[in-house]
Amino acid sequence: MDRLTDEVDRRKHGEFFTPLAFAQKSLQYIEKELGHGWWHGGEYRLWDMAAGTGNLEYYLPAEALPYTYLSTLYDEEVEHCTRLFPGATVFRYDYLNDDIGNLFSGDDDLKKQAGFGFDSETNWIMPEKLRRDLANPKLKWIILINPPFATAQQGGATGANKADVANTKLRIKMHADDLGEVSRELFAQFLYRIRREFKDKTAWLGLFSKLKYINATNDQKLRDTMFQYTFRRGFMFSSVNFSGTSSTSQFPVGFLLWDLGGSQALQEQTIQLDVFDTKVQKTGTKIVSSDHRDGFLSKWIGRPAGVAIFPPFSSAIRIKSAGPDIRDRISQDFLGSLMCAGNDIQHQNNTALLSGPYASAGSHSITPEIFEQSLVVHAVRRLPKAEWHNDRDQFLQPSTELPDEFTNDCVVWSLFSSSNNTVAMRDVEYGGKTYQIANQFFPIPLNILRQWPISDMDIGQMLPTAEDRFVATWLTKHPLSAEAQAVLDAATKVYQLYFTSLTSLRTGKFKIETWDAGWYQIRNALSDRDFGSDELAAVKEAHNILKAKLLPKIFTLGFMG
Repeated sequence: MDRLTDEVDRRKHGEFFTPLAFAQKSLQYIEKELGHGWWHGGEYRLWDMAAGTGNLEYYLPAEALPYTYLSTLYDEEVEHCTRLFPGATVFRYDYLNDDIGNLFSGDDDLKKQAGFGFDSETNWIMPEKLRRDLANPKLKWIILINPPFATAQQGGATGANKADVANTKLRIKMHADDLGEVSRELFAQFLYRIRREFKDKTAWLGLFSKLKYINATNDQKLRDTMFQYTFRRGFMFSSVNFSGTSSTSQFPVGFLLWDLGGSQALQEQTIQLDVFDTKVQKTGTKIVSSDHRDGFLSKWIGRPAGVAIFPPFSSAIRIKSAGPDIRDRISQDFLGSLMCAGNDIQHQNNTALLSGPYASAGSHSITPEIFEQSLVVHAVRRLPKAEWHNDRDQFLQPSTELPDEFTNDCVVWSLFSSSNNTVAMRDVEYGGKTYQIANQFFPIPLNILRQWPISDMDIGQMLPTAEDRFVATWLTKHPLSAEAQAVLDAATKVYQLYFTSLTSLRTGKFKIETWDAGWYQIRNALSDRDFGSDELAAVKEAHNILKAKLLPKIFTLGFMG
């Protein structure tokens, strides 16, 4: 179906028009649950409150249309659906604003805030036929909907396009019910009214949506207070099937059918979805976990308090000295920082090790007490391959005590990963002060390093008075598995090559001025001159072998469902 609103309006209101093939599939799933030809006999009613151009109902048979209600915001869509669905009741209706006062009549606080009139039914905008059906206790309901996902922003220029979209009358009621940021989402507002509208009715909710309401951190209150229905059946497919979405940043879209008649916490249910490809062929099944956010990996480590100012990093060797809301605090006994924004696989790339605080939100200081935990978190977040179907999967706290070998393997894997951006830098200016940034993740003990040929005299002259870095000492005190030792041995050869090649490298390009350069600086300085390709390839090979060993354990140890 061609969309009837332009691209700007579509984006503004968070609308995505459901592909017809998957809309047809949803009708098949409804029939599996309610029976073939559920419309025969007239005991069911179907209402799509965000019908748009009627994609979801396109394959409804003509016999079902007399029992179908389609409402939408736009007059042109009403005209379109009226032509397309003769016999259905099609009407213009703003589900998040119209009749809210009548639906929530008796709420004095809401009346004071919004000025609604509650007393006269002449105020109803909803068609009388629909109101009669909603009042009929003998009828059963199917809510079929793909609600918009726009969110009211909390301020700033980035939110200008959607700033007022979610500021509805219904949001006032949700805010009064202490639903917090959940009330900012149009999606949640639809669910809130549906919950009130269909309370004590026999009803099923067929919901096309992202899967975040099932497991995202920010939707925990939604799950705790509103959405506790019984899952019946459903399927998922990639967002790439929607027109105008990116093939490089795909995410799962689900159609889930819920029984609104009972109350059951999602975390107590098994939500198993069929998985379909772009040709609407079933490729398998997937269980979507709905764990409470208190068990998320992001809450596993007690984050040390920041007590001192330190140059904040925006990348491995770039200091961010200006901008809004810069995070420039480090803890006592600071070793480095772990950037770990978000808690699901879609945020996997927001995972890195740095030698200073990350300039934006989403990182914490690493201290000796939490060093091992921090590097386990880094490895666990980086190990899984990100694919569209696991994009919203949450990382969880381990379900059992971690074996020492697993922890040590994670440390070594993290030390030589491409997201280890720890570095050493000298004379860094920030906030009117000069800082020396040591690399506590340098892995070679000085008693070994001092025996190597160092081509740069200035670097060599630093070694007699230098002290071992934290990681070098840690490695001497912890036994390594054969796979981890193979990574360390291969990496040691890279370090040897680096020190013998220093005078041939463009060290200034990577801000190399001291002996304890970071893995980021070393491997990039060598690659920049086409040095060490064989040695670096050997590290990568050993690193991948260690990854293959670790990857299944993040599931068996409970880090992922």
